[in-house]
Amino acid sequence: MSKEPIRVLQVIGRMDRGGIETMIMNLYRNIDREKVQFDFLAHYGREAAYNDEIRALGGRIYEMPALKDETNVYYWRIFDYIKALKKFFKEHKEYKVVHCHMTNTASIYMPIAKKNGVTCCISHSHNTRGKAGLLGVVTDILQKPIYKHATDMFACSEAAKKWFYPEEMVKSGKVKVVPNAVDADKFRYNPEKRTEMREQLDLGDNLVVCCVARFRPEKNQTFLIDVLREMLKVRDDVVFVFAGDGPCEEEVKAKAKEYGIEEHTRFLGMRPDVPDILQAADAFALASLWEGLPVTGIEAQASGLHCVVSDGVTDEMNAIDMVEYISLKAPIDTWSKRLIAAASQPRKDTYEEIKAAGYDIHTTAPWLQEFYLNKHGESKE
Repeated sequence: MSKEPIRVLQVIGRMDRGGIETMIMNLYRNIDREKVQFDFLAHYGREAAYNDEIRALGGRIYEMPALKDETNVYYWRIFDYIKALKKFFKEHKEYKVVHCHMTNTASIYMPIAKKNGVTCCISHSHNTRGKAGLLGVVTDILQKPIYKHATDMFACSEAAKKWFYPEEMVKSGKVKVVPNAVDADKFRYNPEKRTEMREQLDLGDNLVVCCVARFRPEKNQTFLIDVLREMLKVRDDVVFVFAGDGPCEEEVKAKAKEYGIEEHTRFLGMRPDVPDILQAADAFALASLWEGLPVTGIEAQASGLHCVVSDGVTDEMNAIDMVEYISLKAPIDTWSKRLIAAASQPRKDTYEEIKAAGYDIHTTAPWLQEFYLNKHGESKE
């Protein structure tokens, strides 16, 4: 009889097509699932985009009581949450390794997990800034004790490491940077696929700028509508393609309509074919107020696109010297000029460069797999 794989519990908000979730799925698809299986402790209480694939790969999905509704209003049913956590970890003693991506309540579930036999609690920082307002204050308070409960500490970038963990932890070398790697081969520039996708999206010979991101306040897509309007003053063949969904989508659409430029936009919603969509573009843009290390930025470079992004994005996104950073306070025509210049750059196959920079999933996944096995006492070493 073959040996059962160890099971690692990934604690996450909801497995939709966001940057963190896509990174986890990249890892999940590329580990040896006969040795390591992922299960998911999810929140918010509804089906998500990746759930069917997770089940098909052999993963299990468990739901915790929702702490907020679909409008992001928090209920703070904290006692129900704690009760559910205690019940879950008491009933599931198979987990020795818990990978904690949902950091705002990690100081609650980590101690409960450890009390019930979990020997490895990994905290993973994916951001470089907290939420705004009272919610941000509460979240910061909840996150501060995490390092005391974590047995291992990860961050997606140097900036995410320095923001999230105490200075003494950072200086001690105890925090490991785990890059947001992608399956670079799937994003390789393909002229035939580019032609096919431009026809499918009715893009013609237009200059196409792509933004792949959830529509959330920190992603700041309304700013890109201002940039689009400025670019149209210079040339009338510009189209912005937005892939993603979220609470701010209607606001962005309304701004494009207010300016009378909606015909120069494509809102594709949440899509499973991001590698193909990027083929259709000429440049990539992000106007985020802050970022940890955006997976979509690495994907864009893996597809051979030059990128223009805000200075709120970590320097580490510039994996292969194809990213230009511009302040959100810079004149809007600066953004316009830089994006037009980026779109004029020749497209090339960047697969080997992404791989050499350490952002290919086939490097990261084996390392993390061995890390999990070692923490579970199953390492081959």
